[in-house]
Amino acid sequence: MKLENIITPFKVGLLVIAATLGTIFMIVQFTSGVAMNEDDRYQVYAYFDDVTGLAVRSRVVMSGIPVGYIKSIRLENQKARVDIMVDESLELHEGVKKPDGWNKNGATVARKQASLIGDYYLELSPGTQGPPLKDGDQIENVVTAVGPEELMENFNTITKDIQKVTESLAEVFGGDKGAARIDQMVADLQEVLSTVRVFVETNSDSLGRIVTNAEMTSAEVRQFAAVGTELMESMIRDARAVVQEVKFIIGQSSGDLQAGLGTLQGTLSRLQSTLDSLNYSLQNVQDITDKVNEGEGTVGKLINDPSIADRTDRILADAEEYVDSLARLKTIVELRSAYYVKNARFKNTVGLKLQPALDKYYLIQLVDDFRGTTRVVRDDVNTTQSGSQDPLYRETRVTTTDEFKFSAQLARGWEISPSMMLFGRFGIMESSGGLGADLYLTEGYDFKIATDLFDFGRNTNPRFRARATYEFFEFAYIMGGVDDVFNGDQRDYYFGIGLEFNDEDLKALISTTGVPTP
Repeated sequence: MKLENIITPFKVGLLVIAATLGTIFMIVQFTSGVAMNEDDRYQVYAYFDDVTGLAVRSRVVMSGIPVGYIKSIRLENQKARVDIMVDESLELHEGVKKPDGWNKNGATVARKQASLIGDYYLELSPGTQGPPLKDGDQIENVVTAVGPEELMENFNTITKDIQKVTESLAEVFGGDKGAARIDQMVADLQEVLSTVRVFVETNSDSLGRIVTNAEMTSAEVRQFAAVGTELMESMIRDARAVVQEVKFIIGQSSGDLQAGLGTLQGTLSRLQSTLDSLNYSLQNVQDITDKVNEGEGTVGKLINDPSIADRTDRILADAEEYVDSLARLKTIVELRSAYYVKNARFKNTVGLKLQPALDKYYLIQLVDDFRGTTRVVRDDVNTTQSGSQDPLYRETRVTTTDEFKFSAQLARGWEISPSMMLFGRFGIMESSGGLGADLYLTEGYDFKIATDLFDFGRNTNPRFRARATYEFFEFAYIMGGVDDVFNGDQRDYYFGIGLEFNDEDLKALISTTGVPTP
């Protein structure tokens, strides 16, 4: 196998990986500002002739800021219907209907492309006139954006026009005919300069005679106007100085014209060289665009191979789903301490609640219970000791060890009303099987009543516990309740305080091992 047959796929793979990572970064940046909760959004829709590159959950932006997302895409009336969820704070206007079907100054939506690999999104313009759109209304103004195929076609047309211009310039200034034209221009210019030189020389004599006449005139004037003699002499001196300056300027201009002719020849030579370089560069551009259109090279495959765009869309969809799960996940840390009145002891609990959705969470707790862990061991003993009335008897040993207790529970919730939420829990509860329920009675979930039923084999009756908590601060709450209700000798009352807060740093650690699904 040749080395280039291995390097080329390797380069393509590196480019796809880099593009994927960049796209994931873009999705993180955009989705960090776009929540997917539908309670604070309303739905509108629009019909598109082409939705290539768009997908469910693709972002919807306005002035580069995310304001919603695509809820669904389906075929309706031989067109693609796109349902859009828009932030309820954004007001879209219907506009003023016109006979051509376009709503003047109404809301518009356009499909746009963010990268060459097919990352598309929708851009909204709210409009300024007409009644505001309501939930379920249609955006009638749909703008068709120019895609990369039209841009490449326009670029090819411009390149061909430039090539025609360079060919025309080459025909005018290139070859033997072009050189003859330039030689003729130089000869004409030299003839003009010769004529100017003869004119200057002829006028020099005339100027000399003019000076002589002026001297004679001044002498005559001096005779008739003795009073103005000094004034006339001054005028003559000034006139003589002007004549000298004119002679000097005319003499200098002859050399400048010669230098200008040489400069013109150099300029024409540099122009020919520049046109040759431009023609070569345009030919290279034409070769590159032809290869891209034929699918050669890495860029050609990216643009012409639809399978790459399909795989990229699938990767982006998976990445978006993962990012959404990570964004919804809450890692709530709980620390609480309760004082038991009858036993005059404290019971401490450290817990971690993983909540991937509003109606589901996982609870892990480590409990320091002053009662410890109680184990009951019953042994049946068969003895041969003399004098025993019953050779078979049973020994029961009850041992209590000071050990931490462990809880691991799964909870599911049901919304009873906008201000009431009921959760059911089951699993391991303080190192034994158990189940429980939590009832939130306020809209902000500040007041809660919780019950636990566990430890079915330790006593005659299982251990039943009930408590009420009230969150008086953003992350702090007080509680009070009764424990072991069904066993009178073990029943006790308690009260305490707890802390509960969402730790974002734990989310980053959990994301490396996987995010629970809602």
